[in-house]
Amino acid sequence: MVKVECLGKIQNNISISFNYPFRLQQAHFSAPLCEGTRKETLFLEGDYASSVQFFVTVSVLAFLYSLLATIVYFFYQNKYREKNRGPIVDFMVTLVFSCLWLVSSIAWAKTLSGVKTATDVHQILLLMSACRAQENLCEVLQEPIWTNLNMSVAFGFLNFFLWAGNIWFAYKETGLHKSTQRHLSRTPSEKRSSFRQYSQTSFDQSGAGFGQRLYNQASFDLSSGGFNLPQTNLGLPMLYGQVGSPTSRGPLIFVNEM
Repeated sequence: MVKVECLGKIQNNISISFNYPFRLQQAHFSAPLCEGTRKETLFLEGDYASSVQFFVTVSVLAFLYSLLATIVYFFYQNKYREKNRGPIVDFMVTLVFSCLWLVSSIAWAKTLSGVKTATDVHQILLLMSACRAQENLCEVLQEPIWTNLNMSVAFGFLNFFLWAGNIWFAYKETGLHKSTQRHLSRTPSEKRSSFRQYSQTSFDQSGAGFGQRLYNQASFDLSSGGFNLPQTNLGLPMLYGQVGSPTSRGPLIFVNEM
């Protein structure tokens, strides 16, 4: 609010108002010319609608998504975890909103600085013809209050830190970190040992194809005092049982056929 006192003792209190979305070129006010009852219409300068509307849009979308996510967490937990699609979508949206909060907060902070400069009362006094004349008196009665707008910038950055901190928790819900840890926990020596074990097992299973035939070693029959030789067969490979007591079984040997 500005008070203009002309040389002829005419006083005028001028109230200048502006609000969201801060299209200041549309905000106008009437100022006296100190020449009788004549007045002039003056307009502020600057259009700051794009940045502040972007900030408000991000705020509204984040609120709606938070409300929707809360409902899903409480009432649709099974659908949320089905095929791990819910946690992955939640992680991606959290990442996007973190970036949006940072960009919109920076843009709104810069815009607010421009609004303060454009609506500075001392700058507005220079726009009035009556205040440029030295014989007239112009006085500032009340300056704009910026507390609420400053708090909105602070809450914007606070929301960025909250959403950015939630990225880790959303990532843990996806289970991607577990698969990464399992992959990194295997050392190169363990991988080489697994490869050697696999190769040896594959060779043992395919060894029969090279003509190896399984026989029982010759054994002594302790009860009769005789010496028994195993029977051989030139046909298909066969596994022979041992003659005599099971306690006298000898080790198994492989015989290669040429």
